Amino acid sequence: MEDLLFSVNWLAVLTATLLYFILGALWYSPVLFASIWMKLRNLNEEDIGDPNPVIFLYSFLLQFIAVASLAIFFTGMNIHTPVHGIIAGFGAGAGILFTLAGTTGIFSDTPIKLHFIDNGYHVIGLTLSGLILGWWV
Repeated sequence: MEDLLFSVNWLAVLTATLLYFILGALWYSPVLFASIWMKLRNLNEEDIGDPNPVIFLYSFLLQFIAVASLAIFFTGMNIHTPVHGIIAGFGAGAGILFTLAGTTGIFSDTPIKLHFIDNGYHVIGLTLSGLILGWWV
């Protein structure tokens, strides 16, 4: 296990995490899904106000953990091409995260559009992370 951790390209993990984080800024901006996301969450601009910057730090750290876990998986499975990275990243996002979050959403009565926005972001983020990791690992 120790060898597995030392063989991960941590610069690739950091780069993929930064891309994932930037994707979130775009995803939840007026350019893409901010207005429909706020409507589905019954929020308006005043409700959101100026968010605490600490939540962005937490978000980045959680995404770093997700991408690092993906990198460890890639290393253990000897995934080292961009195409295989994309496939495995998409599989992690769509096959695991999206479906399990969907199960939770069914029981918490989450609107399907909200599920697609919130968890679609992670599918795309993990797919892009897979591309970077597959390229660099």
